[in-house]
Amino acid sequence: MHENQRVVGMAVDVLARQAGARAERTGELFEDALKAVLETEAGRKLGELRDGPHSDERAQRWQEDLPRARAEERSRARQEERSRTRQEELSRARHAAWKSFMQAERQELQLRKDGQLAGLLGQPLPGESPAALLRLASEDRRQAEEGLVALMSGGKVFYKRVEELSEEDMPARVAANRLRETWLKERLDGWLGRGEGSGQGSL
Repeated sequence: MHENQRVVGMAVDVLARQAGARAERTGELFEDALKAVLETEAGRKLGELRDGPHSDERAQRWQEDLPRARAEERSRARQEERSRTRQEELSRARHAAWKSFMQAERQELQLRKDGQLAGLLGQPLPGESPAALLRLASEDRRQAEEGLVALMSGGKVFYKRVEELSEEDMPARVAANRLRETWLKERLDGWLGRGEGSGQGSL
Protein backbone atom coordinates (compact mmCIF):
# COMPACT_ATOMS: atom_id res chain seq x y z
CA MET A 1 0.00 0.00 0.00
CA HIS A 2 2.87 2.35 0.81
CA GLU A 3 4.31 1.91 -2.70
CA ASN A 4 0.91 2.59 -4.26
CA GLN A 5 0.53 5.73 -2.20
CA ARG A 6 3.96 6.83 -3.33
CA VAL A 7 3.01 6.38 -6.99
CA VAL A 8 -0.25 8.28 -6.44
CA GLY A 9 1.72 11.04 -4.73
CA MET A 10 4.10 11.17 -7.71
CA ALA A 11 1.12 11.54 -10.06
CA VAL A 12 -0.23 14.41 -7.96
CA ASP A 13 3.19 16.11 -7.93
CA VAL A 14 3.61 15.79 -11.70
CA LEU A 15 0.12 17.16 -12.35
CA ALA A 16 0.74 20.07 -10.00
CA ARG A 17 4.07 20.93 -11.67
CA GLN A 18 2.58 20.75 -15.17
CA ALA A 19 -0.45 22.83 -14.19
CA GLY A 20 1.74 25.39 -12.43
CA ALA A 21 4.03 25.70 -15.43
CA ARG A 22 1.05 26.12 -17.76
CA ALA A 23 -0.56 28.73 -15.48
CA GLU A 24 2.70 30.69 -15.37
CA ARG A 25 3.09 30.47 -19.14
CA THR A 26 -0.49 31.33 -20.13
CA GLY A 27 -1.67 33.44 -17.19
CA GLU A 28 -4.54 31.04 -16.52
CA LEU A 29 -5.84 30.30 -13.06
CA PHE A 30 -4.25 27.18 -11.56
CA GLU A 31 -7.59 25.35 -11.63
CA ASP A 32 -8.07 26.11 -15.34
CA ALA A 33 -4.51 25.07 -16.12
CA LEU A 34 -4.96 21.80 -14.22
CA LYS A 35 -8.16 21.10 -16.13
CA ALA A 36 -6.33 21.65 -19.43
CA VAL A 37 -3.49 19.35 -18.36
CA LEU A 38 -5.96 16.62 -17.37
CA GLU A 39 -7.45 16.76 -20.88
CA THR A 40 -4.18 15.58 -22.46
CA GLU A 41 -3.45 11.87 -22.90
CA ALA A 42 -0.66 11.91 -20.35
CA GLY A 43 -2.76 14.04 -18.00
CA ARG A 44 -5.67 11.62 -18.17
CA LYS A 45 -3.42 8.72 -17.19
CA LEU A 46 -1.96 10.68 -14.29
CA GLY A 47 -5.47 11.71 -13.24
CA GLU A 48 -6.57 8.08 -13.20
CA LEU A 49 -3.63 7.20 -10.97
CA ARG A 50 -4.41 10.13 -8.72
CA ASP A 51 -8.10 9.83 -8.04
CA GLY A 52 -9.83 7.07 -10.01
CA PRO A 53 -12.21 4.70 -8.19
CA HIS A 54 -9.45 2.06 -8.22
CA SER A 55 -6.45 4.33 -7.93
CA ASP A 56 -4.56 1.91 -5.71
CA GLU A 57 -5.03 -0.89 -8.25
CA ARG A 58 -4.05 1.38 -11.14
CA ALA A 59 -0.97 2.56 -9.27
CA GLN A 60 0.01 -1.03 -8.57
CA ARG A 61 -0.55 -2.06 -12.18
CA TRP A 62 1.31 0.97 -13.47
CA GLN A 63 4.24 0.20 -11.21
CA GLU A 64 4.27 -3.47 -12.23
CA ASP A 65 4.06 -2.58 -15.93
CA LEU A 66 6.82 0.02 -15.74
CA PRO A 67 9.76 -2.43 -16.20
CA ARG A 68 8.01 -4.06 -19.18
CA ALA A 69 7.22 -0.69 -20.73
CA ARG A 70 10.81 0.42 -20.31
CA ALA A 71 12.06 -2.87 -21.83
CA GLU A 72 9.73 -2.40 -24.79
CA GLU A 73 10.96 1.15 -25.23
CA ARG A 74 14.58 -0.03 -25.21
CA SER A 75 13.69 -2.77 -27.72
CA ARG A 76 12.02 -0.21 -30.00
CA ALA A 77 15.04 2.05 -29.71
CA ARG A 78 17.37 -0.82 -30.68
CA GLN A 79 15.16 -1.75 -33.63
CA GLU A 80 15.08 1.86 -34.80
CA GLU A 81 18.85 2.07 -34.49
CA ARG A 82 19.30 -1.15 -36.50
CA SER A 83 16.90 0.12 -39.15
CA ARG A 84 18.73 3.44 -39.30
CA THR A 85 22.05 1.63 -39.62
CA ARG A 86 20.73 -0.54 -42.47
CA GLN A 87 19.39 2.52 -44.28
CA GLU A 88 22.74 4.27 -43.91
CA GLU A 89 24.57 1.20 -45.25
CA LEU A 90 22.20 0.97 -48.22
CA SER A 91 22.64 4.67 -48.89
CA ARG A 92 26.44 4.33 -48.83
CA ALA A 93 26.27 1.30 -51.15
CA ARG A 94 24.04 3.17 -53.61
CA HIS A 95 26.33 6.17 -53.51
CA ALA A 96 29.40 3.98 -54.16
CA ALA A 97 27.64 2.17 -57.04
CA TRP A 98 26.56 5.49 -58.56
CA LYS A 99 30.06 6.93 -58.25
CA SER A 100 31.56 3.86 -59.94
CA PHE A 101 28.90 3.97 -62.66
CA MET A 102 29.58 7.61 -63.48
CA GLN A 103 33.34 7.06 -63.50
CA ALA A 104 32.87 4.27 -66.05
CA GLU A 105 30.55 6.48 -68.11
CA ARG A 106 33.10 9.28 -68.32
CA GLN A 107 35.85 6.85 -69.28
CA GLU A 108 33.65 5.37 -71.99
CA LEU A 109 32.79 8.85 -73.24
CA GLN A 110 36.47 9.69 -73.59
CA LEU A 111 37.09 6.48 -75.55
CA ARG A 112 34.27 7.39 -77.91
CA LYS A 113 35.77 10.88 -78.35
CA ASP A 114 39.02 9.18 -79.31
CA GLY A 115 37.29 7.25 -82.10
CA GLN A 116 36.53 3.98 -80.29
CA LEU A 117 33.70 2.96 -82.63
CA ALA A 118 35.84 3.27 -85.76
CA GLY A 119 38.32 0.83 -84.22
CA LEU A 120 35.58 -1.57 -83.18
CA LEU A 121 34.01 -1.52 -86.64
CA GLY A 122 37.29 -2.20 -88.40
CA GLN A 123 37.25 -2.87 -92.14
CA PRO A 124 33.95 -3.00 -94.05
CA LEU A 125 32.47 -6.46 -94.37
CA PRO A 126 31.36 -7.77 -97.76
CA GLY A 127 28.38 -5.76 -98.88
CA GLU A 128 28.97 -2.92 -96.42
CA SER A 129 29.48 0.66 -97.56
CA PRO A 130 32.79 2.14 -96.34
CA ALA A 131 31.21 5.59 -96.43
CA ALA A 132 28.29 4.42 -94.27
CA LEU A 133 30.67 2.98 -91.68
CA LEU A 134 32.65 6.22 -91.70
CA ARG A 135 29.47 8.25 -91.14
CA LEU A 136 28.44 5.93 -88.31
CA ALA A 137 31.78 6.28 -86.55
CA SER A 138 31.86 10.05 -87.15
CA GLU A 139 28.34 10.51 -85.72
CA ASP A 140 29.22 8.51 -82.60
CA ARG A 141 32.34 10.63 -82.09
CA ARG A 142 30.36 13.85 -82.56
CA GLN A 143 27.79 12.76 -79.99
CA ALA A 144 30.56 11.89 -77.55
CA GLU A 145 32.16 15.29 -77.99
CA GLU A 146 28.78 16.81 -77.07
CA GLY A 147 28.67 14.60 -73.97
CA LEU A 148 25.69 12.57 -75.22
CA VAL A 149 25.09 9.00 -74.10
CA ALA A 150 22.35 6.64 -75.27
CA LEU A 151 19.57 5.27 -73.11
CA MET A 152 16.91 2.73 -74.04
CA SER A 153 13.48 2.36 -72.49
CA GLY A 154 10.36 0.75 -73.88
CA GLY A 155 12.30 -0.36 -76.93
CA LYS A 156 13.19 3.24 -77.85
CA VAL A 157 16.63 4.85 -77.82
CA PHE A 158 17.08 8.42 -76.64
CA TYR A 159 20.02 10.57 -75.55
CA LYS A 160 21.10 12.57 -72.52
CA ARG A 161 24.17 14.52 -71.62
CA VAL A 162 26.31 12.55 -69.23
CA GLU A 163 26.17 15.27 -66.57
CA GLU A 164 22.35 15.09 -66.64
CA LEU A 165 22.22 11.39 -65.80
CA SER A 166 20.60 10.33 -62.54
CA GLU A 167 20.51 7.06 -60.64
CA GLU A 168 17.09 6.37 -62.16
CA ASP A 169 18.72 6.37 -65.63
CA MET A 170 21.05 3.48 -64.83
CA PRO A 171 18.77 0.65 -66.13
CA ALA A 172 18.07 2.51 -69.38
CA ARG A 173 21.77 3.24 -69.83
CA VAL A 174 22.69 -0.41 -69.23
CA ALA A 175 20.03 -1.49 -71.75
CA ALA A 176 21.44 0.86 -74.40
CA ASN A 177 24.98 -0.43 -73.80
CA ARG A 178 23.76 -3.99 -74.10
CA LEU A 179 22.10 -3.16 -77.43
CA ARG A 180 25.31 -1.57 -78.72
CA GLU A 181 27.44 -4.52 -77.65
CA THR A 182 25.01 -7.04 -79.17
CA TRP A 183 24.96 -5.19 -82.47
CA LEU A 184 28.75 -5.01 -82.63
CA LYS A 185 29.10 -8.70 -81.82
CA GLU A 186 26.54 -9.71 -84.42
CA ARG A 187 28.25 -7.60 -87.02
CA LEU A 188 31.70 -8.96 -86.27
CA ASP A 189 30.33 -12.49 -86.32
CA GLY A 190 28.86 -11.78 -89.72
CA TRP A 191 25.30 -12.34 -88.51
CA LEU A 192 23.84 -9.23 -90.10
CA GLY A 193 22.57 -9.34 -93.64
CA ARG A 194 23.45 -6.99 -96.44
CA GLY A 195 22.84 -3.34 -95.65
CA GLU A 196 21.70 -3.84 -92.01
CA GLY A 197 24.99 -2.68 -90.54
CA SER A 198 24.84 0.69 -92.29
CA GLY A 199 21.22 1.20 -91.27
CA GLN A 200 21.85 1.20 -87.52
CA GLY A 201 21.87 4.49 -85.62
CA SER A 202 24.80 5.45 -83.43
CA LEU A 203 24.56 4.08 -79.89
